[in-house]
Amino acid sequence: MSSPALVCRVCGDRSSGKHYGTVCCDGCSCFFKRSIRKRAIYSCISGPGGCSVDKARRNWCPFCRLQKCFLVGMNASAVQQERGPRKAADGLSVQILSQVLVACIRQVRHNEHFAILSRTQQDEILRHVWCECFLLRVANWSIDISALVDRCCDGHLRSVLDDVRALQVDLIELSLLETLILCRKEYALGEREADQLEHLAERTLIALSHYSVQQLAGPVESSKTGPGFRSGRHAAGVEGRADRVPTSVASPSADRQPLGWAAARLGKLLLGLRTLTLRFNEFSVRSMLRDVISDGLAMEGILARL
Repeated sequence: MSSPALVCRVCGDRSSGKHYGTVCCDGCSCFFKRSIRKRAIYSCISGPGGCSVDKARRNWCPFCRLQKCFLVGMNASAVQQERGPRKAADGLSVQILSQVLVACIRQVRHNEHFAILSRTQQDEILRHVWCECFLLRVANWSIDISALVDRCCDGHLRSVLDDVRALQVDLIELSLLETLILCRKEYALGEREADQLEHLAERTLIALSHYSVQQLAGPVESSKTGPGFRSGRHAAGVEGRADRVPTSVASPSADRQPLGWAAARLGKLLLGLRTLTLRFNEFSVRSMLRDVISDGLAMEGILARL
């Protein structure tokens, strides 16, 4: 349970700290800033005022939300004294990264394993793991966007992305790691979905193991998709055979040295994925995309249209 000090005094959502003199969430902070800077004049949707302002209904009535902001002590002069908008270069960086986010969600929807789940189940999982999918993709984007990332993220998030880049995953490994992020049975809507997600996760682990061994069959080829990617000779057939363990893995007479390399690679990838899950900070990611994900319902809108 969140500490009272970390609860938004306006809507009750999680707070990242004090904004304009009061503990509030990023969404209410941005709403207050926009309202003051635009000198917005709102009307209550119900007439007399007094609408409920909580996490689920904070966007219903901007008039009552702004009144609640003032009631809990948010300071308009703090907005007016604040430095002006970010430089155009930073704004452009955020816009480009927002397009990367949209592309990530779209790619996730086309993940061959994730796509078999119902739309409702997909959305439930993405509400919890979109940050991790975004960071995995950003760290391994097909073109070098590290300069854009550096402008928009804090030191902690930069360190997480550096760790992910150090894995040097290729396209197949990227897809399989993303599938492991998505196949979280703790976000299942029911027992049937939990069994389905667990089965998919097991098959994906086998596929990743298979692929690690398969890379020993021939030299790694350079990918034409951009920096940070590698592709194996038989990449196209890996996921189709995900439910079969390679003979070289099962056989006790197999060469231990290559298998040791494959096991080390598999362990490194899984540890890297675990590190990403543990170290990422959702507030840092939202801050990185603050012009796009400024409110809890913003992600709902992205999920609804993709």
